[in-house]
Amino acid sequence: LRDRHQHRLTEIENAYRSQLGEASAERDRRHAANQQQYDERTRLLRAEFDAAWQQMAEHWHARLASLHAVAVDMRGQCERLFPDWDHTQYAEWTPPAEPAAAIQFGRVTLDLARVKNGLPGDARRTPADRTLQLPAWMSLEEHPVLVATTSGAGREPAVDLLGLLMLRMLTAMPPGKIRLTVIDPVGLGENFASFMHLADYDERLIASRIWTESKHINEQLTRLTTHMETVLQKYLRNEFATIHEYNEHAGEVAEPFQVLVVANFPANFNEETARRLVSIATSGPRCGVFTLVSLDRDHRLPSDFRLEDLLESALHLDWQADDQEFVWRYPAFEKLELTVDNPPRADRFVDVVREAGAAAKASIRVEVPFEVVAPDENERWTHDSSKELAVPIGRAGATRLQELRLGKGTSQHVLICGKTGSGKSTLLHALITNAALHFSPDELEFYLVDFKKGVEFKCYAAGRLPHARVIAVESEREFGLSMLERLDEVLRRRGELFRTLGVQDLAGFRAARPDE
Repeated sequence: LRDRHQHRLTEIENAYRSQLGEASAERDRRHAANQQQYDERTRLLRAEFDAAWQQMAEHWHARLASLHAVAVDMRGQCERLFPDWDHTQYAEWTPPAEPAAAIQFGRVTLDLARVKNGLPGDARRTPADRTLQLPAWMSLEEHPVLVATTSGAGREPAVDLLGLLMLRMLTAMPPGKIRLTVIDPVGLGENFASFMHLADYDERLIASRIWTESKHINEQLTRLTTHMETVLQKYLRNEFATIHEYNEHAGEVAEPFQVLVVANFPANFNEETARRLVSIATSGPRCGVFTLVSLDRDHRLPSDFRLEDLLESALHLDWQADDQEFVWRYPAFEKLELTVDNPPRADRFVDVVREAGAAAKASIRVEVPFEVVAPDENERWTHDSSKELAVPIGRAGATRLQELRLGKGTSQHVLICGKTGSGKSTLLHALITNAALHFSPDELEFYLVDFKKGVEFKCYAAGRLPHARVIAVESEREFGLSMLERLDEVLRRRGELFRTLGVQDLAGFRAARPDE
């Protein structure tokens, strides 16, 4: 048994050594294969990681460069729309043809290091310039109202801010497209006296004067409210959402923007005028009425007045007495460093206001092309004058024409009045020419007499206007008298014809005698 046991142990030991050798060899082979596969997959994953990291880094830098490019473009547009008037001559500057979408009032500095995840953890992706300089502006679509809350020493910077915004609105909008209504009870108008130079060119640019008394404040707010009602009911109706959309279609008869400026609110404001102010600030932007307000926290607000109503859609700047600076009260901007721009020095300020006034006066004259009111060629001489004489003489808003209508009810005659150069002759020529295009000589006849010089209507004689029965080429009194006698005879003859046929008017006569 011992021999057999020893023999069996020897056999098992030999078999174990053989199998162990084979297993070790297989293990070494598989380990080598696994190591090779691991090294290959590691190499591929490393290459994939490096490619993805490089793509991510390039995307990061590209987006950062795009962000900087946007900032540069924004600053470039602001430099074009809002130049530094201390160094820019108005004569060398071209006013914009389209209204500005926003009005710059300062600059903010965005430090990426202060933004959550603003800078990457990997130093290889850290940008060289970690700050962005961005213009601070008042968007006329998103924040068409600006309120600067101040007290004490902050009143003067707030007034300077309002003056800066007014000047930039004057120069960043097409000439003549801004009307200012300024309320300055505390300063008695002195704070904005420079803008009174606009009245030398057109009083409508500054609402005649700067208003200070409670009665006048109420009148001006009422006027702006009435203007808003007119815009809503006459121009916008259900056709246009805002005045901006209306003006795009109105062309040369685009409605100018109104800017209400209130300094040191609520001085000389009562409950009624405070409510009107909130109404204008809330509903005015749609009608093209923008509001700029400096609010003095040291004054007691009117009863039942809620400041939140005024600030609801406003850009709110709050004066910090400790830091002697404004803070932009908006969660995303409160921690940004805000630098408010300074207005130009006094002499340049006045020069720019005068230049803006002169440009506005030159542009306020509105000329509508005659083609707008003239009929198409296939519509000429197709209108009927038996019941009414309706002649388009101009534009009434963005989509409608203004017609002169005669022959119905009490609208039988027209008296045109105006001082020299106001356009009376232009209106008469537009009326005569367009009426001659709409109505045939069988429908309309003209008796044209000019007692001033006798030559106003000479062009119709030279052109042989077929509708003209009389054209005065002399201004003698006797000629005019004979023409009136002729018309009196026409009137008598027509009266007899009407009585014979038993009719009351021209329409009845034509119905009874359609061929005559």
